Amino acid sequence: MLNQELVLGILEAQGVTVSVANHGAEALDQLASAEFDGVLMDCQMPVMDGYQASQKIRELRLSRGGSLM
Repeated sequence: MLNQELVLGILEAQGVTVSVANHGAEALDQLASAEFDGVLMDCQMPVMDGYQASQKIRELRLSRGGSLM
């Protein structure tokens, strides 16, 4: 949580609007209902880790006809 709080503080200090997900499945739910300019992922999250969530995000973007960049 300390790393999350640190990054959150840095981004918000730069004027970035931030949405926090506590695990990969929650991140996927947020991505399904809103558009984001970027995603920072922790590899060691509960429920669904960052590797699994990143793979699902890639699959979701490709299925919607988007690119990975």
